[in-house]
Amino acid sequence: MFLQPKFYTQQSNQSNAVASEGDTRQYISAIIDLNKATTEELETLPGIGPSKARAIIEYREKMPFTKPEDIMNVPGIGQKTYEKMKDRIKVEGKETNTQIVTANVGNTNTAINTNNGQSVKININTADSETLQELPNIGPTKAQAIIEYRNQNGSFKSIDEIKNVKGIGDKTFEQLKDLICID
Repeated sequence: MFLQPKFYTQQSNQSNAVASEGDTRQYISAIIDLNKATTEELETLPGIGPSKARAIIEYREKMPFTKPEDIMNVPGIGQKTYEKMKDRIKVEGKETNTQIVTANVGNTNTAINTNNGQSVKININTADSETLQELPNIGPTKAQAIIEYRNQNGSFKSIDEIKNVKGIGDKTFEQLKDLICID
C-alpha cells in the first residue's frame, strides 16, 4: 500500500488528520520546494528537525539548490535521509524568475543564482559538461570539445579564446559572450 507523504498545517476539521507522538497536528499532502520552504515546512520532511531545517536554509542562502539531490550536501543529511524525503521535495528554477546554474569546481558544485534579470555567467574554465550545455547552442558534443580544448591548452585566457574550439564560431560566440566568464 502506498501512503502519500503528509504536510502539517495548524488548520482544524480536515478529514485527513494524522496524529504523531501525541501531537494533534493536521496534515495535507504537499511537495515542497527546497529553495522556498520555511523552517516549519522543512520540519515536516522525514528526518528533519529544527536544527537540520536551519542548516538547509543556511545552505541555500549560500548556494541555492539546483536539484533535489543537492540536499545531501547539507551537513547531517545523507543518502538515507534523502531516500526518505525524495518524493516530498523539488527544486524549481526555470519556472520562476530565478535561474540557477551550476559549475563544477573541484569535487563540489558551485551554484550561481541570479534574480531580477541580472546576467548569469558560467566559468568556462571550471564548468562541467552538463553546466556548459545550459548555454545556448552548446550540446554534448560542443561541451566535450570545450572541455577537451581546456584540457589540452590549459585555462582559457579570455572568453574570445572559446572561438578556437571546433564548432564555435563568431555567431555562436555572440550568443555566449554575455553568459560566460573565465574567473
